[in-house]
Amino acid sequence: MTEEVTRNSGIGAIGNINWGTHFCQFYNTKQDLVDIIIPYLKAGLENNEFCIWVASNPLEAKKTFKMFVSNPETYLEKGQIEIIHYDDWYLKRGFFRYARDLKWPDGKT
Repeated sequence: MTEEVTRNSGIGAIGNINWGTHFCQFYNTKQDLVDIIIPYLKAGLENNEFCIWVASNPLEAKKTFKMFVSNPETYLEKGQIEIIHYDDWYLKRGFFRYARDLKWPDGKT
């Protein structure tokens, strides 16, 4: 059995999480989203992880990222974070394909 690797989520209420954990947050206001996503992304970036923010409005997400993260251009220029439109992530040729979109890097789903 392999040892579970945990990392700091950046979110106080969640604490450490297992590597590869995915979660979804429903929110009412932009501030609700910012209060969760920015600390989460900061923790990942500070730990030299690659981060993807799949957003409905990437331009607004990038603007928000730049407002709340120190030295945002460093991360963007290094390619350590990508902020992409959800259509570019979930829909390819107009279709969602579970096996492709939810596949782990090692090929597992």
